[in-house]
Order: sequence, then structure tokens, then C-alpha cells
Amino acid sequence: MKKQLNFRITVLMVFLLSTTVFVAQSTISGKVKDQNGNLIPGVNIILKGTTQGTTTDFDGVYKIKNVANGNYTLVASYIGYDNFTKEINVNSNLTLDITIIENAQSLDEIIITGVVNPKSKLESSVSISTVGIKQIEQASPRSAGELFRSIPGIRAESSGGEGNANFNVRGVPVSSGGSRYLQLQEDGLPIMLFGDTSFGNADNFLRIDSNIGRVEAIRGGSASTQTSNGPAGIINMISKTGRTEGGTIGATYGLDYQTSRLDFEYGTPIGEGLYYHVGGFMRVGEGPRNIGYQGNKGGQLKANITKEFKNGYVRTYFKYLNDRSVMYMPMPVSLTGSNSNPTFRNLPGFDITSDTPHSVNIQNTYSVYDGNPTQNDMRSGNNPVSASVGAEFSFDLGDDWKVNGKARYSNNSGQWNAPFTANVGAVADIEALVRGASGATGALTFQDGTPFNPSNGLAQDIRYFDVTIEDLSNFFSDVKVTKAINDNIGVTVGMFSATQNTKIGWQWSSAISEVAGDGKARLGIFDGFSQGGAYSFGQPVWGNCCQRKYNTVHNVNSPYVGVDAEITEKLNFDGSVRFENVNVNGTINSGQLSNLDANGGLIGFDYNSDGVISDFESTIPTIAGNPGQAISDDYNFVSFSAGLNYKINDGSAVFGRYSKGASGRAADRNNYGADGLGDVQFDEISQFEVGLKKRLNNGVLNVTGFVSNTDEGISNELNRTVGNPFKALGLEVESAFSFGDFGINGSVTYTKAEIDGGVNKGNKPRRQADFVYNLAPTYSFGANKQHLFGITILGTSKSFAQDDNDLVMPGYAYINAVAKISLTRGLSLSVNANNLFDTIGVTEVEGNGNIANGLAVARTISGRSTTMTLQYSF
Repeated sequence: MKKQLNFRITVLMVFLLSTTVFVAQSTISGKVKDQNGNLIPGVNIILKGTTQGTTTDFDGVYKIKNVANGNYTLVASYIGYDNFTKEINVNSNLTLDITIIENAQSLDEIIITGVVNPKSKLESSVSISTVGIKQIEQASPRSAGELFRSIPGIRAESSGGEGNANFNVRGVPVSSGGSRYLQLQEDGLPIMLFGDTSFGNADNFLRIDSNIGRVEAIRGGSASTQTSNGPAGIINMISKTGRTEGGTIGATYGLDYQTSRLDFEYGTPIGEGLYYHVGGFMRVGEGPRNIGYQGNKGGQLKANITKEFKNGYVRTYFKYLNDRSVMYMPMPVSLTGSNSNPTFRNLPGFDITSDTPHSVNIQNTYSVYDGNPTQNDMRSGNNPVSASVGAEFSFDLGDDWKVNGKARYSNNSGQWNAPFTANVGAVADIEALVRGASGATGALTFQDGTPFNPSNGLAQDIRYFDVTIEDLSNFFSDVKVTKAINDNIGVTVGMFSATQNTKIGWQWSSAISEVAGDGKARLGIFDGFSQGGAYSFGQPVWGNCCQRKYNTVHNVNSPYVGVDAEITEKLNFDGSVRFENVNVNGTINSGQLSNLDANGGLIGFDYNSDGVISDFESTIPTIAGNPGQAISDDYNFVSFSAGLNYKINDGSAVFGRYSKGASGRAADRNNYGADGLGDVQFDEISQFEVGLKKRLNNGVLNVTGFVSNTDEGISNELNRTVGNPFKALGLEVESAFSFGDFGINGSVTYTKAEIDGGVNKGNKPRRQADFVYNLAPTYSFGANKQHLFGITILGTSKSFAQDDNDLVMPGYAYINAVAKISLTRGLSLSVNANNLFDTIGVTEVEGNGNIANGLAVARTISGRSTTMTLQYSF
């Protein structure tokens, strides 16, 4: 009987085992395509609530084996596409082909920028936007600033050319230029430690080209703890990797201005789990304004290669940039009307949308640098030279441990040259101003010896901004380890380290010029006094403020800790703390000028080595031969951020967050005492925000309300001091909709900002508009929707030129347009028009202008510039 029972048990076990094995043998397979029928590799396919899943191979094919019979929810996800979700029943092998829909604003997209752990937009308690390839193409940006204007909450003064733009975020001020509180990144690491180093702004070393796969931007939120010196936000340019084979090559030509540009990029798998991407651009041209010579010249090359392993990947990347672009500084404009209702117009012979103080007659600059006579080429413009090499890795170590890290070294140098209009007026007024400051003698003539008598009767006092960027090299690394404590709680511990060199020399000079366009303005010469077209090799009208040499090094070590907790199935908490430890050391030298020795003799610099100190040479400031002011400073601060996200359902969520962070000072934005310590070591920001993210029938809607307080100390801006406490509150609204052939993206940001201290308490911060908005409708047509027409409307309401709120800068809106026609498979022709209707938009005014004499010095957006691009995609 016992043997019989054992036999029956054995048979039953064999039967159950065989049944289990049989049940586990079902396979789910298929292909994944986009809406155009293209197969997509690298798509994640999972059975929700299980550990089973896979990714599509290089042919877009997937297989999930050994699936037990039953009901499942299958989810397919890929960056830049809506998640595909389908309820399935498995009782035998199942074939399921999947189509995923591209959507750069998808709430299902996984975000990697400025978060403790990567999550979908819907699950993240931060306000974040993404800009995809199609949106970049539609915006047709000529600079990073023009691209960032389409991001809600960010006001970008993108009128200066390709670099050196000013950015503010949600009312956090543009008090000293650049982006003190906004961190610009490439592939998750800062481009520069400081975003507002004078003439070394982060966007100077950034070029927008076809290497960019997408842009992620967060405002406020966890930016305080996830990067250094970016508490107001992070914008991260994420490169293509070549995981999906394909590439493009395109030739662009100016239709109404002179430019020629070649863009190329290609990426492909080259083995199992091994793939690469390479791309860049080359270009030459005058640029969208008339300068009289080719001011844009150079290019960029970027490459990366990735090796995937079973439990992670390793990627290395390289970048070389050597690109010269024209910098457009404030220039003469007509100013009429009243301070509260002014009108900015062209001047006789000078168009403020297409002209500039640049001229074929302004070529060399002259100065004394490091004790030696120096000449630089004004035509170099903004000429960054950067060679970068980096690596990143990410591995799942098992037992709920993960590690990832990245590091990059960049060797940065270059030149920064541009003519700046310091004063404009009648010839007699400008001549008297210059003579009084410099002691200029002799008759004032043109370079050919004829009397200086411009046809419009106007002259301008020009500063040659002449900056040598000897060394802005940096090294960044960020390594973090994550441990899942249980199914609901994860802890991340990381360390960010940075070294930033700042070795920059300012050696500026001054000249008089007529106010004339077409790049043909002539210089004024004081007979027997001017040299090389300049009346001074310094800045006498500004008290020779601007001969300087910075040679400093910042070292940063920032450990941080983050916690991610799923409180309930719908409620998620994340919090993080960052400990910033900074050391800065080096020297700062200033130009010195002394006219008389102890015996009353002239002291100067014998620039032409003729053994005689002329009147002109007696006013040349030189960098002192002593070591300069020693800098030795250490400081630290703590930043923290905490947020809650409640997922109402699969299509909507609400979140709230409070953060407090700070941004350190670049060496040239601070004052240092005799003890080597900075007057203000860092500026603090506290921020609170609440938001709604909602998926609609035909799109998405994101709404965020925010409040911020900035405690900013006094800082330097060239020859003046700025800085105030600020407070702001506002609302961001961002949406994206699709209605068949029609699509529309847009955003509007309302900001009520206020100066919260000092003599201007209660006023609005300078250049801060109440409303900033953009709207981008598109229409796709053709049998396969291969043709496209779109416009982008970019606008701002009025703002004030200065903190005293005296002069208004009028609001404006301008339109960019793009039309793209597919000629044949892979080959397309597109026409892009920036500022289609030649709108005048003023972004900056020096001082408050002079209504009485009808003149001001201002910076304006460039007028219409149209290009044609022939592109082949393969």
C-alpha cells in the first residue's frame, strides 16, 4: 500500500511539474514601429507587475519567453514616445505588433535631469519640460538662447549672437548677466562651474547642432541639490548615442544674408551591445547683421561610443569646438516719446535690426598685457576653443544596489572681442566727452584726413571689449550609489567634485566712430594723438576701470543624499540634501595708470619703443607687475529639497515642493578684502511650488504655481555694482495638443517679481517682464505626413530698463516660420525664417537713454534672416 501511495505521489509530481513547464513555455513576440512604420530598437517591453520583460533588438523585434498562462498588462516605453499599454490574455504563443506614438511632451517619458532617481514626468515632483528633435527643427534656433526661449519659466535675452546670453528663471534676477542661478549641462555635467563668468558664460561653449537628441529642463525643484550653482534650474542637452541606426547630412545657405553651413551626424550599432554616434558642423558667413566681413567661421565635432553589458553600460565621449561668432553689443538707437511709452526706431543710415557698430574699419585692438604690447583681432568675436573627453557608466550590482557615475575634463580657452557703444550723441558732444577724459589733442578727422563730419551728425564712443581667455578649463565628476531598502524606499548617496580654472585677461581700448550701417562705419582720429584708430588703449571715460587679469582656481566637493519613498501606491515622496564645500585661491590684478613721477615727468608705456613717452602713451594703463591681490577663501553651505507627488490616476498627478539652495560667486563677480576673503561668498534662494500634470484626450497640460525669494548681495558688473534681495510669485502653463494633421505646443509664464530691499524696494527687477510666452502650431500633410509647415510665436510683455523703473522697454512678439517639403524618400528641402516680419524688440538699454536728445544705447533682436536647407536622412 505504501509503495502504491509513493508511486501515485511521484506520478502526481511529474504531472504537476510537466504541467508547470508546459504552462511556462508560452512566448509573446512581435515588432515595434513608430507611426511612420519605422522599426525601433531599444524599446522596453514589460509585463506590468512581474519581473518579465525585454527590449527590442536592432531590427525592432522583441520576445518574452517562458510566460505562464494568464492575464497581463503589457507596457512598451521609449524616450520621446507615449507609453503603449494593452491588456492581453496568454494561453499559447502570442504575436503582438506594437505602434508607439512620438510625443516629446509625453507624461510617460523617463526624466534623468535633476532628479534623485529617473522617473516618468507623471511620477516626478518637479516642473520639467523636454524639447525634442522636431521642436528644435521647428524653432530653427541660431543659438542656445533662442532655443531656451521656448522653455516655460525662462526668459532668455538671446539678442547678442551665439553665446553670452542672459537668463532668468521665474523672476530670479539677471542682476549681473549670464546665468548665475541656472546651470547649463551637456549629458548631465555642467559646461562651466559658474554661468556668469564675464565673457566666459556657459553658453559661449555650447553650440546647437544635430548631435542633440533632446533637451530636458527643470525649474526650481530638486535643482538645488542635484547640481552646483543652479538652484533656479537646470537645462541639460542630451546627445544622441547611435543605439538606433541612422543619420542626416544637411547643407544650409542664407537667402537674405551670407552664410553657408554643413551639418552631419550618424550613429549605428557595430556589434552586440556596442554602438556609436558622431556628428558636428562646419560653417562660414557674415551672420544675420551687416558687419562687412565674415564673422562666423568654424565648427564642432562630437562623438560617443557605448558598450552595453548584461547589467549596465559604459560610454565614452569626445567634443572639439573651435567656432568664431559675432557678438552683438548694445548699439545706437532712436528713442522718442516718453519714458512710460517710448518708441525705439532706426537712426538715419543705421538699421537697428540689421546693422551693428562692427565695421571693416575696426580690425585690430591695442593694449598692454602681461607687460607687453599686444594686438588682437576684433574680428575674432566670440571664439571658444574647447577639447573635452568624458565617460559615464551605470550598473545594476544585484541585491537592489545600483551605481552610476560620469566625469569630464574640458580644456577651454579662446578670445572674446566686440565693439560696445558706450555713448552716442552729436559729434561735438562726443568729442568733448572724449577730450575731457583722455586729454586728446589735435583736429578730429576720418582716417583719410578729411574732417570728421558724418552725414547724420552722430558719433559714438566705442569700447573695444578685448578679452583673452587663457584658461577656463574644468573637471567635473559625479558618482552615486543607490540602494533599495525595500519595495517602497530607496536611498541614494553621491559625490560631486569640480575644479574650475579662471585665467582671463581684459585689455580694452577706446575709439570714436560715426554711426553708420552696412559694416562701413569710419573711425575718428585725433591728429597727433590717436594710435591705431584708438584714442586710448584703456577706458578713460570709465576711469580706466577695465584692465584686469584674473587667475583663480575653484575646487568644489559636494556630497549629497537623497531618499525616494513610495508612501502609498499613489503618493510618492523624495527629498535630498547637498553639502557644498568650496575653496578658491589665486590672484586678481588691476590696470594701473600714473601720469606723473616724483619730478613731475610723464610716466607711461613706450608702446612703439621709440624711447619717447608721448601724450597718448602716458594714458596707457598696464597690469601691475606685482603678484596682485591674493585670493584665499573657503566657504560652505547646505541645500535641501523635499517634494510630494500624488498620482490621481494614470493620466494626472499633482505635486508640491519646497527647496532652499544657493549659488557661489565667480571670481570676477565678487569683491575681495585684504584677507583674501570674498565679501559675498554665495547667494541663497528659497522656492515653493505646486503643480498639476494632466493627460488630455488630444494632449497634455502642465500647470505650476511658484514662489521664490532670492537673498543676493552686492556684486560686480563691469564698472558698477548691482545686487538686491528679490521676491517673485507666478504661474507657468505648458501644453501640447495633436488634432490629426494639426499640432500645437505652447507655454505662458506670468511672473510678479519685486525688489525686496535697498533704494529700489518695491520696484520690479530690471528686464523682468510680467508675461513671457510662446506658441508653435504645425500642419503636417502628404500621403505619409512627410511635409510640414509651422510657425513659432515668441513674445514678452513690457519690462523696465533698470531697477529704478524709469524707462519702459515695450513688449513685443515676433514670428519664426518653417516649411519643409519631402522631395523623395529621405531627401527634404526646408526654408526657415527667423523674425519673419522684421519686428523691433528691445532686450537691454544702457542706463535709461536720453529722451531729451532722442537717443539711447540698446540691444535689439536681429531682423529677418532666412535660410534654405537641403537635408538627406538615412
